[in-house]
Amino acid sequence: MFLFNLKIAYQNLIRNKGYSFINIFGLAIGMACTILLLLWVNHEMSFDKFHKKDKQLFQIVNWQTYSGQEYGWGSIPGKLVDALKEEIPEIVRGTNYNGWGDNSLVFINGIKNYEKVMHADADFFQMFSFPLLKGSPDKVFEDPFSLVISEKMAKKYFGDKDPIGQVVQFDTKYDLTITGVLKNLPSNSNFKFDFIAPFKFKKKEWKYWENWGSHTYSGFVELDANANPDTVSEKLRTFYVDNVDPESTERISLFPVSKTHLYSLEGKETNLKNIRIFLIIALFILLIACFNFMNLSTARASKRAKEIGLKKAIGSSKPQLIWQFLFESVLVSFIAINFAIILVRLFIPEFNSILGQRLQLNYTDWKFLSIMLSVVLFTGLFAGAYPAFYITSYKTIEVLKGVTSSGKKATAFRKVLVVLQFTLTVFLLICTLTITLQTKYLKTASTGIDKSNVAFVVLNGNMNENRESIKEELSKDPSILCSTFGSDLPTSLGSNGGGYEWNNDETTKDVLVHMYYSDPDFIDVYKTPLVEGRFFNKDHFEADSLTLVINETFAKMINQNSVIDNTIVHWGSNKRIIGVVKDFNFRGLQQKIGPMAFIPSYHYNFLAVKIETNSNSRSLAHIEKVCQKYNPGFPTIINFLEDNYTSQYKEEDSTIAILKYFTILTILISCLGLFGLASFMAEEKTKEIGVRKVLGATVYNLVALFSKEFTKWVILANIIAWPIAWYIMDYYLSKYAFHIDMPWWVFLSVAMLVFAISIITVAYQSWKSATQNPIKSLKYE
Repeated sequence: MFLFNLKIAYQNLIRNKGYSFINIFGLAIGMACTILLLLWVNHEMSFDKFHKKDKQLFQIVNWQTYSGQEYGWGSIPGKLVDALKEEIPEIVRGTNYNGWGDNSLVFINGIKNYEKVMHADADFFQMFSFPLLKGSPDKVFEDPFSLVISEKMAKKYFGDKDPIGQVVQFDTKYDLTITGVLKNLPSNSNFKFDFIAPFKFKKKEWKYWENWGSHTYSGFVELDANANPDTVSEKLRTFYVDNVDPESTERISLFPVSKTHLYSLEGKETNLKNIRIFLIIALFILLIACFNFMNLSTARASKRAKEIGLKKAIGSSKPQLIWQFLFESVLVSFIAINFAIILVRLFIPEFNSILGQRLQLNYTDWKFLSIMLSVVLFTGLFAGAYPAFYITSYKTIEVLKGVTSSGKKATAFRKVLVVLQFTLTVFLLICTLTITLQTKYLKTASTGIDKSNVAFVVLNGNMNENRESIKEELSKDPSILCSTFGSDLPTSLGSNGGGYEWNNDETTKDVLVHMYYSDPDFIDVYKTPLVEGRFFNKDHFEADSLTLVINETFAKMINQNSVIDNTIVHWGSNKRIIGVVKDFNFRGLQQKIGPMAFIPSYHYNFLAVKIETNSNSRSLAHIEKVCQKYNPGFPTIINFLEDNYTSQYKEEDSTIAILKYFTILTILISCLGLFGLASFMAEEKTKEIGVRKVLGATVYNLVALFSKEFTKWVILANIIAWPIAWYIMDYYLSKYAFHIDMPWWVFLSVAMLVFAISIITVAYQSWKSATQNPIKSLKYE
């Protein structure tokens, strides 16, 4: 029976080559898109689940309350991990982790480079399953001056030579000995490093590590295998009150490491939202491809009516016939997935390039094989179910007489499927264009500061100590307009905290204020307007040590009128407000502008230089020359603020690129189905066309007749898709503090585009039928 069904399926595929091609090609494209997206989803869902103790590993979350709202942070005081290990018996291991990394100048085997260096405690390699190719997990960090490097870095700096025992110089003053070589980290981990040194080494220069108020680096703990995480979290709730400050409002809790990629530490969905979006897109594309198959199969059902009638007459039961058609459908699906795999292999490098991933087809991975089998069975059974039940519903006597009574029902079903296809297509197009416009707005809208022609250098070596000399030397070149030192880049401010008190109101201490440690030249470089008062005095900067400059938002919180010369308490000291700058966005346009304070300081992390337009090469050469003069031995890396700001939207760019590709493929699949259906309808109406032509119908009349039918479906699809897309995109835009208005013209443009594409798709088939010799048409059976 199997071979018999296989033979019939093969004959049907060969007999109808055109429709078979459309079915298989459409399904292959849909399956290829689905496989790519499912590979990515599987990769995202597997983050940090490969650790042998993943159920026992937790990140420490520090909860602080500001303005009545509790925030969960990953940054903790440096000595919290050790304190927890002492107080909580269920915690068997723990480690601090410097996930930011230090951009250190390393001198290895005669090669000097800047490398990102992370830091962790001795328990790190015993907690997490990062295999060491050389070295022992419990011994690699015994010495504070030890270092573990990745397999990739070992190859880069030592070739085939054994790196164990080799000395690496850090920032021209520390010598660290390589004690371990790590297998390259998998891409599905939130831990990214090629160099990792002991946290004991980090503590030597981090003077605040014993301060309970300094929250800088993250921490992880391993619980006993029998410990209940909820019970431990409950114990941790009062840890600050019991061990640090009886009046403390801070608390700590644990969050599973395996969930940190999909959720924020506060438990809100982050990457999981994108995964859901792409899963829905994958399902949409596969459904559209399935609709094509169902449409063409039911359309051509009448061609197989006699076959069904004969089989029923000789004793075939309805279930047997249903299984035959489902078998044919699964066979087509199986053929299609082979072409889909070829397409995936062709396009996976581009897909990886867009997403910055290393996805690959692994034919020995049971998860990959499960995905393939699921896609084949779902597509084959879903796409083949309705045609199978529909075709086998023909009555034996009627089909043998050449009468099929359920034609109207099938036609209505086909119309529904076409409308659904184009509804999904219109929806995806509107969403893609709206997201593209919003991202473009985020990248180009004014943030309130002038980012143009601002070059910056990350400070290292002796640059902080020589800042005055560097600024003076920079100003000697006319292409350098001005320069400033600061704690952060003004487009991504990181420092914040409470402790500000004004109007003798202790509740104001809970307001979260962002802080920027600045010199007097900030507003010259970034062209930030002053609303009132002044900025720090350039000639007597020391005299302003007990002053603050704040932004408009902060000023309105303190006083609705002028705040100049108002005094507020900051960390126990009285500070006088001397100026208010116009609000600018210092955390990206996704978030509202919060209160911010400029604090005079002498310790910075960045040098920013405003250079003259069209003088890049000369200015950059001068900046490098000056930095080298006062910071010899440290190569100068210069970047531009605009590039740094744009790079913040890299994730949005990737999402848009993926959406664009898959939306185009969705249109292609929909048009394939429309083309196939138009071909079938033209074939069915061959005799009608001949009669109309004999009666005087022109080619234009006949093309219009065909187009009118499909136009109604496309218009209906737009009517259904518009309100859904409007609702979803309105919700999407509302998540941004700064966003575009709903682009109504996008809806009209999409309607016109889809209408034009559908007309072009059916026009050829309509024209071909309309120009056929009417004598041939009238002879057609």
